[in-house]
Amino acid sequence: MNTIERYNKLHNTEVSRNTLEELLLDAKREQEFKVANKLDALLRTYKESTFYVRITKRLKPVKRKVKRVKDKNEKAVAKPKENKPELEVRGLQMPRICLRRKSIPQKITTTVIEAPKPEPKRLNTETVVPKGLKAPVQKVVKQNINGLPTMADLDHYEKPLETFALPTELGLFLGELEKKPKHSVVVTLDAPAGSGKTRLFFQAMQDYANDGKRCLFFTLEEHSQSDLFKKKRNQYITPENYQNITVIDEIKDYEDFKKLVALHDVIFVDSFGKLKRLIKSFKLELDEHIRKMFDGKLFFLIFQRTTGKTMRGGSDSEFDGDVILQVEKPTEDYRDNFVIARKNRYNDKPMIKYSIFNQHTIQDHEEEIGGSTNHNLTPKPNLFVRSL
Repeated sequence: MNTIERYNKLHNTEVSRNTLEELLLDAKREQEFKVANKLDALLRTYKESTFYVRITKRLKPVKRKVKRVKDKNEKAVAKPKENKPELEVRGLQMPRICLRRKSIPQKITTTVIEAPKPEPKRLNTETVVPKGLKAPVQKVVKQNINGLPTMADLDHYEKPLETFALPTELGLFLGELEKKPKHSVVVTLDAPAGSGKTRLFFQAMQDYANDGKRCLFFTLEEHSQSDLFKKKRNQYITPENYQNITVIDEIKDYEDFKKLVALHDVIFVDSFGKLKRLIKSFKLELDEHIRKMFDGKLFFLIFQRTTGKTMRGGSDSEFDGDVILQVEKPTEDYRDNFVIARKNRYNDKPMIKYSIFNQHTIQDHEEEIGGSTNHNLTPKPNLFVRSL
């Protein structure tokens, strides 16, 4: 058995290092350089004492021509004598050369003419199209480029069973918020001072805690031990949900922030600008360090509105949220304040509003006056002018 056959028999076997070294020496003696190079590279790369060999492509033995070495003691075989032409002398004693040749039998060659093979019958796959109609265009199915994902691959992903949708009036306003398998959903709230944004957070925490979600509240603007905070808790949170809501007053390290977020489902931050100022180790970015850092979370972030009526915390943060909410103050009465969605990817209902004081949605044809919904507004009659 040569070294190539021995090398091929190593497939799916466990051998020692000494066995491979012996096979390497035999391969060098037999000048099987392919086997020698593969074994030499294997032994140089890995220093283990035993190897489990799996050969993806077996080697084929190469037939080599062996030169025949003439033995000195071998007797020379006498060559047959050639028939030399004989001389015949006739008449005037002039020699005439006659060459006698052996008659060589002619070989009879026979040519076999094969009958042509019948061509296989091809089925007529052409569709008969009636007159006046265009023939259907056959679509060519192309394979994806270099294994990159396509739209067809989305059907093979499992749809998450758990969502952040709420069976309440606030849930009707927010829409069917999903629980992303990759990255998280971010809801931003842009509001001026004294517009009721913190009360909206308390209402959302009550709904999500009542739905079995673990909530985390970073109350960085208003301390949790203050009397004002306790009044809001008593007004909006039921006692059975106290244990489902974690309250954090100060955070200074981003690693601590990540550990706290990992233990909860819904995270509320009041406010994002204060969080950026407290974490001083680097510049905190909404998209990079919050939305894309965690998977399957829901974030509610408050952005203070500046005097120029823009979101404090950077203009880029305004576009990084999946849902962008804004509190409007139509009058000086806080009971008339309502929330609108400047962008909401999860609610297709147009012009829907949410009253913070009354805790219910407002359709576009309704109007909040003095904290109550006025449904008895009669439209003004239209005036048509026609020429006589």
